[in-house]
Amino acid sequence: MMPQKKKKRKKDIDFLGLYEEELRNYASEDDEEELGHEYYKARVYEVVTATGDVRGAGTDANVFITIFGENGLSPKLHLTSKSESAFEKANVDVFRVRTNNVGLVYKIRIEHDNTGLNASWYLDRVIVTDMKRPHLRYYFNCNNWLSKVEGDRQWCRDLLASFDPMDMPRGNKYEIKVYTGDVIGAGTDADVFINIFGEYGDTGERRLENEKDNFEKGAEDKFMLDAPDLGQLMKINVGHNNKGGSAGWFLSKVGFGAYDGKIQRDILVGGAETTGRTGKLSPHWLIFHFLPENIFHIELAALLSPLSRVSIGHGNVGVNRGWYCEKVVILCPFTGIQQTFPCSKWLDEKKADGLIERQLYEMVSLRKKRLKKFPWSLWVWTTDLKKAGTNSPIFIQIYGQKGRTDEILLNPNNKWFKPGVIEKFRIELPDLGRFYKLRAWHDRRSPGSGWHLERMTLMNTLNKDKYNFNCNRWLDANEDDNEIVREMTAEGPTVRRIMGMVRYRVTVCTGELEGAGTDANVYLCLYGDVGDTGERLLYNCRNNTDLFEKGSADEFTIESVTMRKVRRVRIRHDGKGPGSGWYLERVLLREEGQPESDNVEFPCLRWLDKDKDDGQLVRELLPSDSNATLKNFRYHISVKTGDVSGASTDSKVYIKLYGDKSDTIKQVLLVSDNNLKDYFERGRVDEFTLETLNIGTINRLVIGHDSTGMHAGWFLGSIQIRVPRQGKKYTFPANRWLDKNQADGRLEVELYPSEVVEIQKLVHYEVDIWTGDVGGAGTTARVYLQIYGEEGKTEVLFLSSRSKAFDRASKDTFQTDTFTIYAIDLGALSKIRIRHDNTGSRPGWFLDRIDITDVNNEITYYFPCQRWLAVEEDDGQLSRELLPVDESYVLPSEDEEGGGHGDSNPLDNLALEQKDKSTTFSVTVKTGDKKNAGTDANVFITLFGTQDDTGTTLLKSSKTNSDKFERDSIEIFTVETLDLGDLWKVRIGHDNTGKAPGWFVDWVEVDAPSLGKCMTFPCGRWLAKDEDDGTIVRDLFHAELQTRLYTPFVPYEITLYTSDVFAAGTDANIFIVIYGCDAVCTRQKFLCTNKREQKLFFERKSASRFIVELEDVGEIIEKIRIGHDNTGINPGWHCSHVDIRRLLPDKDGTETLTFPCDRWLATSEDDKKTIRELVPYDIFTEKYMKDGSLRQVYKEVEEPLDIVLYSVQIFTGNVPGAGTDAKVYITIYGDLGDTGERYLGKSENRTNKFEKGTADTFIIEAADLGVIYKIKLRHDNTKWCADWYVEKVEIWNDTNEDEFLFLCGRWLSLKKEDGRLERLFYEKEYTGDRSSNCSSPADFWEIALSSKMADVDIATVTGPMADYVQEGPVIPYYVSVTTGKHRDAATDSRAFILLIGEEDERSNRIWLDYPQGKRGFACGSVEEFYVGGLDVGTIKKIELGHDGASPESCWLVEELCLAVPTQGIKYTLSCNCWLAKDRGDGVTSRVFDLLDAMVVNIGVKVLYEMTVWTGDVVGGGTDSNIFMTLYGINGSTEEVQLDKKKARFEREQNDTFIMEILDIAPFTKMRIRIDGLGSRPEWFLERILLKNMNTGDLTMFYYGDWLSQRKGKKTLVCEMCAVIDEEEMMEWTSYTVTVKTSNILGAGTDANVFIIIFGENGDSGTLALKQSANWNKFERNNTDTFNFSDMLSLGHLCKLRVWHDNKGIFPGWHLSYVDVKDNSRDETFRFQCDCWLSKSEGDRQTVRDFACANNEIREELEETTYEIVIETGNGGETRENVWLILEGRKNRSKEFLVENSSRQRAFRKGTTDTFEFDSIYLGDIASICVGHLAREDRFIPKRELVWHVKTITITEMEYGNVYFFNCDCLIPLKRKRKYFKVFEVTKTTESFASKIQSLVPVKYEIIVTTGYEPGAGTDANVFVTIFGVNGDTGKRELKQKMRNLFERGSTDRFFLETLELGELRKVRLEHDSSGYYSGWLVDRVEVTNTSTGVATIFTCGRWLDKSRGDGLTWRDLFPSV
Repeated sequence: MMPQKKKKRKKDIDFLGLYEEELRNYASEDDEEELGHEYYKARVYEVVTATGDVRGAGTDANVFITIFGENGLSPKLHLTSKSESAFEKANVDVFRVRTNNVGLVYKIRIEHDNTGLNASWYLDRVIVTDMKRPHLRYYFNCNNWLSKVEGDRQWCRDLLASFDPMDMPRGNKYEIKVYTGDVIGAGTDADVFINIFGEYGDTGERRLENEKDNFEKGAEDKFMLDAPDLGQLMKINVGHNNKGGSAGWFLSKVGFGAYDGKIQRDILVGGAETTGRTGKLSPHWLIFHFLPENIFHIELAALLSPLSRVSIGHGNVGVNRGWYCEKVVILCPFTGIQQTFPCSKWLDEKKADGLIERQLYEMVSLRKKRLKKFPWSLWVWTTDLKKAGTNSPIFIQIYGQKGRTDEILLNPNNKWFKPGVIEKFRIELPDLGRFYKLRAWHDRRSPGSGWHLERMTLMNTLNKDKYNFNCNRWLDANEDDNEIVREMTAEGPTVRRIMGMVRYRVTVCTGELEGAGTDANVYLCLYGDVGDTGERLLYNCRNNTDLFEKGSADEFTIESVTMRKVRRVRIRHDGKGPGSGWYLERVLLREEGQPESDNVEFPCLRWLDKDKDDGQLVRELLPSDSNATLKNFRYHISVKTGDVSGASTDSKVYIKLYGDKSDTIKQVLLVSDNNLKDYFERGRVDEFTLETLNIGTINRLVIGHDSTGMHAGWFLGSIQIRVPRQGKKYTFPANRWLDKNQADGRLEVELYPSEVVEIQKLVHYEVDIWTGDVGGAGTTARVYLQIYGEEGKTEVLFLSSRSKAFDRASKDTFQTDTFTIYAIDLGALSKIRIRHDNTGSRPGWFLDRIDITDVNNEITYYFPCQRWLAVEEDDGQLSRELLPVDESYVLPSEDEEGGGHGDSNPLDNLALEQKDKSTTFSVTVKTGDKKNAGTDANVFITLFGTQDDTGTTLLKSSKTNSDKFERDSIEIFTVETLDLGDLWKVRIGHDNTGKAPGWFVDWVEVDAPSLGKCMTFPCGRWLAKDEDDGTIVRDLFHAELQTRLYTPFVPYEITLYTSDVFAAGTDANIFIVIYGCDAVCTRQKFLCTNKREQKLFFERKSASRFIVELEDVGEIIEKIRIGHDNTGINPGWHCSHVDIRRLLPDKDGTETLTFPCDRWLATSEDDKKTIRELVPYDIFTEKYMKDGSLRQVYKEVEEPLDIVLYSVQIFTGNVPGAGTDAKVYITIYGDLGDTGERYLGKSENRTNKFEKGTADTFIIEAADLGVIYKIKLRHDNTKWCADWYVEKVEIWNDTNEDEFLFLCGRWLSLKKEDGRLERLFYEKEYTGDRSSNCSSPADFWEIALSSKMADVDIATVTGPMADYVQEGPVIPYYVSVTTGKHRDAATDSRAFILLIGEEDERSNRIWLDYPQGKRGFACGSVEEFYVGGLDVGTIKKIELGHDGASPESCWLVEELCLAVPTQGIKYTLSCNCWLAKDRGDGVTSRVFDLLDAMVVNIGVKVLYEMTVWTGDVVGGGTDSNIFMTLYGINGSTEEVQLDKKKARFEREQNDTFIMEILDIAPFTKMRIRIDGLGSRPEWFLERILLKNMNTGDLTMFYYGDWLSQRKGKKTLVCEMCAVIDEEEMMEWTSYTVTVKTSNILGAGTDANVFIIIFGENGDSGTLALKQSANWNKFERNNTDTFNFSDMLSLGHLCKLRVWHDNKGIFPGWHLSYVDVKDNSRDETFRFQCDCWLSKSEGDRQTVRDFACANNEIREELEETTYEIVIETGNGGETRENVWLILEGRKNRSKEFLVENSSRQRAFRKGTTDTFEFDSIYLGDIASICVGHLAREDRFIPKRELVWHVKTITITEMEYGNVYFFNCDCLIPLKRKRKYFKVFEVTKTTESFASKIQSLVPVKYEIIVTTGYEPGAGTDANVFVTIFGVNGDTGKRELKQKMRNLFERGSTDRFFLETLELGELRKVRLEHDSSGYYSGWLVDRVEVTNTSTGVATIFTCGRWLDKSRGDGLTWRDLFPSV
């Protein structure tokens, strides 16, 4: 018997004190080491339940088990089975559950949910087995009822473990006395439950019931409870289910009231310590009605946060008791941890799995930190005076050294404070340090609403700190001093210094302006060195009756705890009343009793008016000796209302910000900056500004509304707060309702920032503007200024004034104090940009100069201009950039000629040197595809760089459209600038003019070729006054993930000289291509951008100069190609020569290359060619020397390329329809370059080109290409007969007579083969790289994984491959992403993953790209990707994100799957989260912890490089699908298809690609099959090579014949023997198959019969039984013989599969036996059948597997011998002893001690030792225990001695099974055997002799569950294939006669008989898409071995539908529990 684990009891422990200490010292940091505990490693337990043999013993209820062990306890596990006989009388049921590793099991809790017709259950016993240690069986005897009506009426029992199956149940009896209070209504009719917690565990929830009428008023009830010994009791949990007519219950013995709505209590027993479980909480019975979200506050006597799991359920009562739970979110205020527990399942006994209680696990990725709070108790004494009580809402606010609380409402629902009564409250407060004051107030001034407060007391519940606040004053507008606010100073032993009370005299002075007075309510708050007064309503004036009148001074008194010196005054009004606008002059403040001369003045001199000044109703005032703009911070708040129905609100919205230094008051958002008429409307963004003191970094905010108005409910989208003084922007996502009738009914919410972004800081300067003294110099436009310095720049400053500004000959001074941050300056100013917006009646402006004074450094900078900023004057520019000059230039002096550095005109043509210094941006603007998205307004843009910006640039000239900015259009513009630096922001907007000015901008793309960077700036918002937030100018920031980098361009100055001959000029568009060495070239560039330039340039005897940016071709230009498009009236052109000038590499000079031509480019002159290739003749170099001189060098080019004539002969095939009338084009590639695409216009030998069976010759003139290796052919598919079959192409070099042959044999046709009009062909002898065929990301990943990249320097990789290579070992990954079904779930963004392994090792960002440029994820789609990435080892986390940044790019990810074939693992994450800026929590990427993933084993794959040689015979290539099956010593693979890609398996071609193959090496044979489809159904296979990419092992397979039905062996299938080291791995033989049909009625068949023979060397593949000596095969009592020659020997046979196709008149067949004779071995194997293969007879199966009758099935071994081979590593050897214990599936061995001695020394470094060990038979070995034991009487030194065990290999000698353990571990030397290491088996190799022992007939039960979604059922024919360690079943149809199968929500059961498959590995489920409704949603498949009772569950949850998800109609399902 196994005793219960006990600990020594400690007496007199203050458990309550320990709990409080835990709360005070709790650390919320994540403990990552905890996750590495043994408990978190998954284990499989076998649970066997035996139901008793008594009447009614069986149950229909759901049965659950919880396992308790030394490592912890498992969650509640549902013992589920689809078997109808589960838990029936006298039944034994077997279950396998996967859960945490609880270690040594000492107890289980077994229970049921009391559902069903017959819920009572008599349990005899339970047996639990740890499948990792199967010899350990735990017995739990019960022999009792689990019933609500039988026995002791308990349906939950705790059973103790024992190793003895005959042990009797043990336990203690606990007597429980329950005292019900003696008050009215104290009794209850509800069911009462109790859970007792002790130091050894708890009892679980038990119902208290006996035959009495229990729990009556004043009664004492006794109950007896059976449970294991709990040790010292610590607490109990008691509650009821709220049923019955009178459910409320008053418990007498515990000090809790009965009327606060609690129906459950945790009761600490004798100061006992708490445990880690809560018991069952019951919020579901409280208020779960029809709201989608509910919030509950639960009090526990235990700190459990962070929680590991949550159990949630309901009582299953009521009419609508079913419940769909989406998720549970739990926030612990004491730790500040918020955890999310996803559910997304029904709790309903009539839906899904019928459970009404579930265990939920946290999604670690969603864990968040919130503000910690601590519990306090508050006592409030109301004085015992007449009318001292009140029902007014009482608020308090507490101040401490570290801050203050929010206002706290003490009496919700206007609860009365009665005279003489002490009220107690429990409140949660943040850590404020020591308290120093408390403020109490109410807001009612009516008679009878006052309150007389005696005092308040606060006590910390944990550490008992106590504070007293004495008042003894009225809070009454009609009593005492008529105040309704009181402040009380803190007193008590905790207070070190008691602060005094002070009365402040406040004088508010209203200005003298017209309408200065106000009728609104005015509020004031004083801020001092210590705290503030809070906001006080100014109503009790000392000197005036009418308040705040024009020119008046109103005096008020404010009493508060002393604040020492008052630093700031905050004053506001509520905007109520018709004349609410108020002009405040100043506020005077002094302490009462001080003379008026001590008044401190706080000047204002501003309006508090919505319609005047800046529209603000709040001002923060500083003393007159301080500058408010220097100390005040502006907080710009953007509030976005959600875009859902009814989202807008008419309520007053308020906000409060919290920072690390302070917080603001609750500010009502009354005045919007963007001045929208109706605030907080659906889909709008409202802008507000809050000016206040610096509160530091914002860490949270509170926002809410007062729920007033017609439409009070509000859906809040998100909040953004910009703080320019801090240089930060905060984003607070909300996406929730603030509505009494929606969601949780809350009107206020606390938000935390999701991201904090750095923005630019601003600076302070004094600016003087001088307007010139010329006619009309003044302007009425709005003027803007921007200042640049060496260390930064300002924002664009609007220079506004209330007086008339910018008049002629005037000076205007503006103090831009708002833009000041701690006197940070820009350094020396470098330039300014000044502009105006061209508005008003006289916008033109003549600017003389601007003076800027740095106030901090007292330096003045002078910027002269003396130019117009006007459309009609000067150059028409409205913006100028001005440079600073010396003051002598602008100030009067004798010499006035030294100044004047005017700007050059930016529209002038730039020279080459200037072009190099400038940056030309190509700006692409995409207008959205929305209704009215286009605009008629004037659009402008500003590009911002790190050094400069472009200023406002009007976008007038589009390169794409004349009618710009129309819906869904793309416009391209060019913007040039100097010294911009790195581009980081774009500002785009319009002037809101025109009929339809509103504009929706999708994105802006800025391409800078000179920088090699193309950046995308997402927008996705309206620029419209009547849409969105009403903004027409937006700042866009680049999406870093969308940035595209490429090789930077360089400037070329190209001058083309037209000859002086008749008609030499051209109107055509000229293009050029420049070539460098090694075939590096630029793109083809057309030199003219429009028709006007084409007419202007290229005139006779002219030089046309262009400066263009193109790719850098290197130091040497070898040739150029020029040509034209042959358009225009006179397209012919005679070119004299071409000059190309470019900068030298060090930019200290230039070189000019001259390319002579003197040829026509015309279709009517010379050779009628419009393309010429030119080579350089001379080089002219100009270089500046160090001494400043210019050196000029002229030289001829050495050894230029020759101009060569190439003869191209093209052979059109001799097949029907081979010729073409289309235009044909060719491009020839050599190692020195290419010809460019040339039109094959004139054939040298034929008039009618490209006719069937003909050869056409063409002459192409080009620079020498070197060795030609590739050509590209295409045609334009024009004319009537466009299809073209090319046989071959031959190319001759007429200069050196080199010949190149290209074998083609392909169609260029949209109708034939693969439908392509363009093909690449490689030269016959070419063996180099063919990666130019790659187009999809999968192609490039395959190259990155190949061996050719192993020795490549990654830094040298260029082109497309540069994005796919990375440092370190790269392995393949398969990624599947499921997009949600929400209407906005789809995205066009580019997605990526990033893998994070152990020790935070990370892969590069892996982009999930589609082939051929496809992008995006459709709604409800399932997209799969093949990618490569760094091998990070065991993957711990995965980051998923996308590069979208606009609102349009939101993405809802439902599920993410990641398969790692090299590790054999597939992770499935249920995400269900938004990746979007304005959805969810506002992030576009998320890191998922794979602890949240479901993990399945898919089998470890090894990477092989496969090379396939196609023969050099005519028609040797194929279009057919090719399939491969591999066989090895350790098994075989499934049949896999070889991907043909674009041009694989073509004539005389060797194709190399990567294959993932199961670890079955060494290989024995390969089977190749083609399906004979396609236009070329035949294939000549030469040979195949497999190379192991890890070990380099090579295996060759030779064939050298056709796979064809017409040629060669006339077969589509071949088998090839593996050749390793020139040795064949198998022998050849022939087989004779004899089939005997039974002698019974109707035994014969007319169907076609097939067999597969299985042996120790694999299988034969499908063999059709066709050729027999009998003409009529398979007749009754006949014997048919079939011969199969030239087959690879299968060795000893073990199994035969026979089936037929059920065709013919009489397909049914009764087979007697089959004999298979191996003729080379002269051995016959019999397979006895004696059964029907018929769909109408027997079990209606037409597929049978038979075991070989020759093989003897032995009895199970009792004893055997094990050979143990131990390899010692180099990390440490030993002279001591080693002991081992083997643990098998059946038994555990005794200890095997290996004694080391000096004679027989073992375990030396790098050696291998072999031992033999006799033992009982253990079954399959699962693990070994290894210990390192000191020899007796040996001295052990203090330093640790270790032994390095590398590997251990164990061979079972009887069957030959081999078990490999990869240990690689250092084992320390110990004297005791309790120290050891346990290693689990790494790899098992089962022998053939062992396999045949398990080949016995078995019947499998298959249960298929169809999903619940609409349309989930299918009418198609369904097939299943089951795979196990012993093979598979073959494809079997799931069909039942007269049944409508696979309907929505149905469960269908089938039986399938086959040979034992062993442990099941996989199930393949598929259908044939037939029927009217073929789509099918499969929930799961359960396969049960009826002989052992072991059930394996294969979860699916996916569609098998061509039109849904990934479009697959088959699934491979892997086992899950």
